Amino acid sequence: MQSGATLGAAVYDLDAQIIWSGGVDGPYAMHSMVKPAIAWAIMTDAYEQGIELTKLQRDALFYMVAWSQNADVNTLLGMIGGLSGLSEYYARLGVRELARLQHESRWGSGRASPSDLARLFAALAVSQEVPDAVRAEGFELLRQSVPEHVWGATIPTRRLVGWESLIKTGNFILGGADSQDIDGETDASPESSADRAAQADFNGAEDEVVRMNSAAIWLEAPWLDGRPRYVIAIMQESGLGWSRSRALQDRIGATLANAIADRLLGQFHTPRGHCLKRMLY
Repeated sequence: MQSGATLGAAVYDLDAQIIWSGGVDGPYAMHSMVKPAIAWAIMTDAYEQGIELTKLQRDALFYMVAWSQNADVNTLLGMIGGLSGLSEYYARLGVRELARLQHESRWGSGRASPSDLARLFAALAVSQEVPDAVRAEGFELLRQSVPEHVWGATIPTRRLVGWESLIKTGNFILGGADSQDIDGETDASPESSADRAAQADFNGAEDEVVRMNSAAIWLEAPWLDGRPRYVIAIMQESGLGWSRSRALQDRIGATLANAIADRLLGQFHTPRGHCLKRMLY
């Protein structure tokens, strides 16, 4: 709240089927957070038709999800009937609110609350509408995300040994002629994209607005069956600039991650009055 950002977060306990949420409910623009849903829909459609995806299609899915590039999104969307097909897939997964908020003018313009985003990733993780083979391939795409895109809700590894977080991020900078989807540039490496975003942040354009989202599916350690256990969603919009927005996203994600670890381990060393700790009781 002190940062001046508009921010909301949600935590979904997949076993208990409980969602905790806090902050501003939104809705926020989805941007690249729709990409896993597109990928799951394409792979589900191919699986149910009994056809194999081509190498070109698999490559396009990899770069869309793992590298979060935009070049092939429209082509891949066309494979499932465009935005109307994506809305139908949302409804099939049981997240009809996302279908209602889907904006027809651009694939990244759909809107969601943090709770809706958490429900979407929960459905990708555990819904019976997703064939096991499709879910396994989708998880592998998320595992291959480049390090520059893995932020927002990482596992506190020293506390939850062997657990895994599969993270998808998305961000969009609005402001003047430099408006750009940093998460999906196709003509540069992720490193150079981040460098330009950091430079824009340093320059401090007063009219610059940064939209930033992340969602993580937490899987238990393999010796605990490796099953999906929690989903964390964080969505924000601010004039903080790219690097400060990401730092805030990481800080909120780390606070939530440690609160979940405390809950799982029964170790409540921080004050019970802390708002995020209280959410998780």
